[in-house]
Amino acid sequence: MGAVDNRMLHSQPSPSPGGEAERPPRLLDALDEGLIVTAGDEIRDCNAAALCLLGMTTEQLRGREPLGPGWLAFWDHGTPLDDAGRALRLAFRHARERGTITIGIHRVDGSRGWIALSCRVVQDEADSAQELFVYTLRDLTAQRELEQENAHYRQIVDTLHASYSILEQSPIAMCSIDVDGQVVRGNMAFLTLAGAETTSILSLVPEEERDGLRDAFVKVGDGATPTLRLETRIRRQAGGSTWCEITAVAMQEGLPDAAILLLINDVTERRRREARLRQLAERDPLTGVHNRRSFLQVLRERLVSLDRPGRRGDAEWTVMLIDLDGFKGVNDTCGHAGGDAVLIAVAAGIRERMRLDDVVARLGGDEFAVLMQSRIPYDAIAVGDQIIARIAEAAKTFPGAPPVTASIGIVRLRAGRGADATLAAADAAMYDAKRAGKARCVEAGAKTRP
Repeated sequence: MGAVDNRMLHSQPSPSPGGEAERPPRLLDALDEGLIVTAGDEIRDCNAAALCLLGMTTEQLRGREPLGPGWLAFWDHGTPLDDAGRALRLAFRHARERGTITIGIHRVDGSRGWIALSCRVVQDEADSAQELFVYTLRDLTAQRELEQENAHYRQIVDTLHASYSILEQSPIAMCSIDVDGQVVRGNMAFLTLAGAETTSILSLVPEEERDGLRDAFVKVGDGATPTLRLETRIRRQAGGSTWCEITAVAMQEGLPDAAILLLINDVTERRRREARLRQLAERDPLTGVHNRRSFLQVLRERLVSLDRPGRRGDAEWTVMLIDLDGFKGVNDTCGHAGGDAVLIAVAAGIRERMRLDDVVARLGGDEFAVLMQSRIPYDAIAVGDQIIARIAEAAKTFPGAPPVTASIGIVRLRAGRGADATLAAADAAMYDAKRAGKARCVEAGAKTRP
């Protein structure tokens, strides 16, 4: 997952239900995945999904109340983490070291679950020297149960030759193939997905993935790789495609002429949830363009690429820092609803002028930024003037809004100059544009246009 907006992370959580005060509705609590934010070992924030997955209250998570009898956390292989009071702290430490781990939870109510615990580090916007650890908790219980069911089916297929009826009754798309990917037999769920005329599993996946998948099947069939698991798009019989997870297992006894059993699970909904979380993490919620953190990440990647050997010398990257002129008057005249409408229209106007590969971001308030690649020589001032014209037109879309223009500071990316210094140079050029009369562009290091 990408970085979640710090405005979401810094909101202080209220206690949760169950003997605790009522939590006010928050965006974090609307997420299906759990989120926990810590500064060191101190719990800074959490959402309702995290408490539900862990089977505990906010006060128990913070260590202020003891966990109920029977609560237990254990490793992926079943060994308990530690005593209940230190289990989560140990799990957090391992997640920080490894990125993602899997743990099991035995809750007080007797239910059990599996959780994928991922960790990433973000900077506290309120204190730039403070690192925050953001833990994402994803419920793997259904997946584990499905894996256990799949393992049960594989055991039957490996030990019983007469397993066709089991394959037919499974709701999971299953088929047996040879090492070349030719389908020997598929159950009804597979035929519904792929069609009865399908003779090769390779014909269902994107063409660029076929050679790699064919080589992987050979390794599974030879025993070099016991199992294979991957996600890819599968072409559907009814048209279109769907994201599926394919598990390939070598069949020790198996069906006649078959070497590999494939289990194909639809993971479209899971990927849709992940995409929604990435959207929350990387996009400005009002305008839909990149947020400040996402823009800085892309900018740093571009700056690093300038130092790489063999990069193209006929292209360069340019940053435009755009600050709206007259926007305060919109809020004063039309209220915040009118201000939001103008910001949305401005962001759309900038996006329409730029190319798909260019990065448009809202850095905060009425400040926007653009990162674009261009050929040398290139008149960035001309593009900036076109952006100013688009902004002026966009502001007129809200009835009664006063005129809005923009001052733009332009800086070309340079090897050895970091992201902060690059933005500072663009910011200085932008203020030169304001001092020169606004509604204009100034390139860093260039003389101000009259």
